[in-house]
Amino acid sequence: MDDPINVATRPTRLSFATHIIVLTLLGLSFVSGATIWYGQNANSLADPRSARFDVQYWRSLHGVLNPFLCVLFGFLAAHHIRVGWQIKANRWSGLFMELVFATLILTGMGIYYSPEHWQDTLIQVHRVTGLVVPLSLAIHWIAARQWVKKISQK
Repeated sequence: MDDPINVATRPTRLSFATHIIVLTLLGLSFVSGATIWYGQNANSLADPRSARFDVQYWRSLHGVLNPFLCVLFGFLAAHHIRVGWQIKANRWSGLFMELVFATLILTGMGIYYSPEHWQDTLIQVHRVTGLVVPLSLAIHWIAARQWVKKISQK
């Protein structure tokens, strides 16, 4: 059996480099996804004779980020989330973030590999869930700060 985890050492704390990687990947994914959405709406409203917004670059960037985000999700699940669950730190905000990321991964796969009649629904769910990412990060960060204060007082 493993020794009990010392909560005071904050074993779930991500390193500065990991924070930068997480924020960079999520930021690029958010910006590229929002730009795709903007471009699709701009093109649907534009005069057919006018220049159209080219979303292909942004779609490619968004797609290329997917394997890196899946690896990140796996890394967090194997280390940060597993230990956090054991020490009962930020369970609800962490679970919320896990659900958001899992929904994005599954709907992203579904957009490419599901039957065509599901496409529009999956795209809408993916977009709305993507908009929730900054909120879920903020909630989790605030919960983490409160948890650190709580364990510091003990």
